[in-house]
Amino acid sequence: MKYLELLYYRYYRFQVRMGNSDVAPFSTILIIAFTTMLYYFDFFIILSVLFPNKSPGLSWKFNLILLLTLIVLLYFLLVHKGKHKKILKEQEKSLSKKGKWFAVLFALTAFILFNLGFILKILQNQGKL
Repeated sequence: MKYLELLYYRYYRFQVRMGNSDVAPFSTILIIAFTTMLYYFDFFIILSVLFPNKSPGLSWKFNLILLLTLIVLLYFLLVHKGKHKKILKEQEKSLSKKGKWFAVLFALTAFILFNLGFILKILQNQGKL
């Protein structure tokens, strides 16, 4: 939960700096949810490269339900009843520049793994892997 609050604080501050302060509590949740879903897809792409015959198929209905459930769960954990204000106050007291790289690497790693998985899948389909 500590890392989730740190991510929330850093992405919230990013949204405020970008001029989206009125929707920052909700757009921050969407950033975290979409990045988490990207890790989920990364796992299954790499699993399908390593074990091509045993990898499960992903249903778009299940993925949509999972995304919506994740968004609702993050909303209740981080925003509901003003929890985001307490998180922001606590993080501002305890942080100076701590966690900046964690927030950047969280999203960057997801995109790198996603691209790596697709490159490996392309090589596998060409017979080079």
